Amino acid sequence: MSTSTATPRIRSALFILMLAMVAEGLDLVVASFVFPRVMEEWGTSIEDITTLVTLSVVAGAVGGYLAGPLADRFGCRPVIVVCALEFSALTIATAAVPGMAGLMIVRLAACLGLGALVPVVIAQVSELVPGRTRSHMVSLVWSGGAFGFILGSVLAAVVIPAAGWRVLVIVSGVLSIVLVPFLLRVLPRRAERLEEPIPATSHAEAGTAVGTLFTHRYLASTLLTWICFAVGLGVAYLIATYLPLMVEQYGLTAGVAALVTGLFGLCGLLGQLGLGFALRRWDPRSVLAVVWGVGTLGIVLLAVVDLGIAGFLIAISAIAFTIAGSNAVLPTLATALYPARAKATGVSWANGAGQIGRLGGGWAGGAMLAAGFSTTQLFLAIAVPTVAGIVGAVLLRRARRTAEGPVDDAGLAPAESPIVAGTTTTEARA
Repeated sequence: MSTSTATPRIRSALFILMLAMVAEGLDLVVASFVFPRVMEEWGTSIEDITTLVTLSVVAGAVGGYLAGPLADRFGCRPVIVVCALEFSALTIATAAVPGMAGLMIVRLAACLGLGALVPVVIAQVSELVPGRTRSHMVSLVWSGGAFGFILGSVLAAVVIPAAGWRVLVIVSGVLSIVLVPFLLRVLPRRAERLEEPIPATSHAEAGTAVGTLFTHRYLASTLLTWICFAVGLGVAYLIATYLPLMVEQYGLTAGVAALVTGLFGLCGLLGQLGLGFALRRWDPRSVLAVVWGVGTLGIVLLAVVDLGIAGFLIAISAIAFTIAGSNAVLPTLATALYPARAKATGVSWANGAGQIGRLGGGWAGGAMLAAGFSTTQLFLAIAVPTVAGIVGAVLLRRARRTAEGPVDDAGLAPAESPIVAGTTTTEARA
């Protein structure tokens, strides 16, 4: 397939895949607005809701771990379509559940499909886009989740007061399920890349997709990538979840806390979009180390310096832009690392490590608040994993050289890799 004939179809596919990520963000924020209504209507305890939220994250991680090897075996298209259909239908079915037990079953099953969908969507994007723009497009599609978060917040504000939470979940599910016919139409049966054909894998490198992640060539990079995912998703989740409480501890009112939380979400979205463009020029591991360094500086300043209200808002905005914004950089670590035969598995298992990081972040934040940590202590504690993430990103850049070996999957020497050097195959050989 020539570039000229492939480009329109690939652009359509990328747009629909980004809408799938919007649906993911929409689903997550809708659930957060539904839970308080469920507590009011059914008298459900906060402990039950906490259990459901925790198990939902676990279900998403399990879905990703299962979907990656399936996508590498059968292709991304069938996995994406089945998962999108499954989680959309079950989201709609949530409106009909009679009680907490039914909600638990349906929600966990939906999260299983949602967790499987996200990393496979990213793997599909990486297979469709040429090396020169791959990292940028992966991060751009990933940022669709942030758009979905904003859309879900608007829908919740409009729909719940007028029609109730059941109508909201139906609207959310319908908006997701209408994507399925378009996914069937635009996604290729096999990944159609704009680069040159991938040479056959040698017998020495042959093996299962899962096994590839743990070979000597990729093991160090795999573990470091998982650390980066766990830190990035975990810290962002901790801050976003407990920011209203931390803001109130800082001495501001609940109304101001809500505005600060909205500011954090907006700056996080801007960070994802801005860092996506940075990836067109710079290596993702370097970008990650730098932005986490800036974010850590902002966290430490909040902890040890009285910045005043204006300084506090500026620091929170910088933290959101860097820490939350860096989430769009994370998937590029995995898509740039693994060969095509294990790409979906690499992305999904790294994302699974990120979900474990989210669990740890949520637990740590709750434990620190329950223990009576001051705002200073909270922010200093949050800085610890970000420093570990910076070290991991730096080490990953060095470990990547081992993973690349003498020739990568595109048949290029490391210096010619379009992801590392930012050049196309033609330019590298000129």
